[in-house]
Amino acid sequence: MTTPPPHPPLPNGAFRLHDSYLNDILWFAFIVLASTCLVWLLLFFDTPGPPPKRTRPAIPSLLAASPAIAASFLFARLWWHESQRIQATYPVLAQLAVTAAGIGIAAGSDIGLRRAMSRAAKTAKTPTRTARSPRMTGAPTRAAAATLAAAAVALSVPSAVFVATSVQVTAAEPEPIPETLSDGVRWQRVIDHDYDDDIAGVIAGAVGPILITDHGAMGLDSSTGETTWSYSRPARLHEIAHDCSPSTQAHCDTVLSPDGTHLVIGYGHYPLEIVFVVLNTTNGEVVFEHTYKSKFDRDEDIDELWEYNHPVVQVTDHVLVVEQEVLSLTDGSLLDTMPDAQALRGDVPKCPADDSVGCRRRRPPASAGHSTLVLKTVCWGRDDYPDNDFNDVDYTWCEMGVAPDSDLTAVTTVRAVVPSDEADSDVGPVVGGWTVRYADPDAAYEELIRSNQSEDPDSLSFPLEAVSLDAMAGFTDAEPVALGDLNRPERNETAHTLTILGTPEPYKLTARTHFDPVTKQVYADADAPFVGPGYLDSLRPSESRTDDGTDLVGTDGTIAMHVNYPDPQPNLEYQTRFSPYLVQAPGAVVVVDTRQIHQRGNYDPTPIGYETVIYGVG
Repeated sequence: MTTPPPHPPLPNGAFRLHDSYLNDILWFAFIVLASTCLVWLLLFFDTPGPPPKRTRPAIPSLLAASPAIAASFLFARLWWHESQRIQATYPVLAQLAVTAAGIGIAAGSDIGLRRAMSRAAKTAKTPTRTARSPRMTGAPTRAAAATLAAAAVALSVPSAVFVATSVQVTAAEPEPIPETLSDGVRWQRVIDHDYDDDIAGVIAGAVGPILITDHGAMGLDSSTGETTWSYSRPARLHEIAHDCSPSTQAHCDTVLSPDGTHLVIGYGHYPLEIVFVVLNTTNGEVVFEHTYKSKFDRDEDIDELWEYNHPVVQVTDHVLVVEQEVLSLTDGSLLDTMPDAQALRGDVPKCPADDSVGCRRRRPPASAGHSTLVLKTVCWGRDDYPDNDFNDVDYTWCEMGVAPDSDLTAVTTVRAVVPSDEADSDVGPVVGGWTVRYADPDAAYEELIRSNQSEDPDSLSFPLEAVSLDAMAGFTDAEPVALGDLNRPERNETAHTLTILGTPEPYKLTARTHFDPVTKQVYADADAPFVGPGYLDSLRPSESRTDDGTDLVGTDGTIAMHVNYPDPQPNLEYQTRFSPYLVQAPGAVVVVDTRQIHQRGNYDPTPIGYETVIYGVG
């Protein structure tokens, strides 16, 4: 049986049925039967007269009480399931469960009281005090008390079971990032998992690769691939960074500081509640935890459901910004609160461009400059379908406000920022605190406006330059670095360099240029040496198959390295689930391949298992 994919997060107050519908039906039938028997017995022993006369009065009680009690069970079960998933109580479902139980008990009690009043009226010639003010019978009273007690216990249980598991190590000295591939696979690690218990991916930490799971993170030894430190909770991670593809899910669930020493993960259900956990990537130490609840109104401040369900988070080397709160990365203390005019989320600003109708606020990058925050940003460009909520706008121009993370009032507007090649991404790629800008903003803007009426902006090239966000904010004196006549940067969360695309040509791979923020070197794919971060970023792992393994392919089509499957079983077939990718980390270059396993000769398309293989190739 194929496990259905996990559901997307739902807004506060919404709920869904459990994935296993068959179990729900069986449990529903069982609870209806049990509640029916319970109410029947209570009425049976409480009704005077011979047995044949006891059946008819019980029917209204059953009809009134059973559905409510059954609904109470379902709401309680859903509440428990959602609370386990988000690692926080889910108050709406809990309230529904208690309310439904109360309705059922009230209905049963009401039937019993009415019958008691009826019997008293028939046996007494004049109304007695008991008939005028009937008291609840003992059974409904005990049932009501038991329900309230069960609700109180249930609401307190999750706080006792949501316990984090953490393993820390002594911090190691970081090794340099390898500049080339090794002669063969140095080590490999195979992790078996289920469909709904995925490995989110691998990112580069300060001292080695970090494996991101659905429940936490693990540091990997760069020499062996074995686990060093780890942190996990029973709940699933909540996306806090980007709206990205499954192959780069690790970069959606986590945010790294620009220097790689701090990892931010989140648990919960935004905007209901998010618990942010900041880890030291050198030893796995929990630096601090911070609980945040959204202060924004969906109807007034948010225009996209995805943005409503995900917090806006940004990290420098010194601070963590969650919406309007600025926290110290050292101890989690609140350093400042952004005013509404500078908040990362809030009202859409007035479009600075009068000559373009396709203007829109964009999410700032999750990892900003080393000491610089990117505040509100806005992008605009060609709009082919102005009546379609800007979904088809070809954004080609952005402006952003930057400020030192120590002084949010010193805001500088950076013009002519070039957005990435994906319309739905953030304002623009930021790697190592550097981004891409038009070298001649005025000339580029005029050409972009002209192209709106004549040709596709993707076919144009402009003089571009790499700029340091810290320099834009006045922290450093780093000069812009010329990149050449190119089109726009490429979005690639796993890249170690800024990659800028040239103009596309028919039947040819689009030329790319790489900028290394560490060395400030610029080189094109065709001229790049076979060493260095730009060369490694240019390699593309091929999708693996049972008999072929994975190839690391260069831009010219040559195979830089072939990676064989680890111990393939003759009765099994293996197939890539998501596109493999390469990660450059201190001490190791790794290839990550998540694949699904099928029974050979079985025509059932349902996989029998999943595994993530991590190869140390550098």
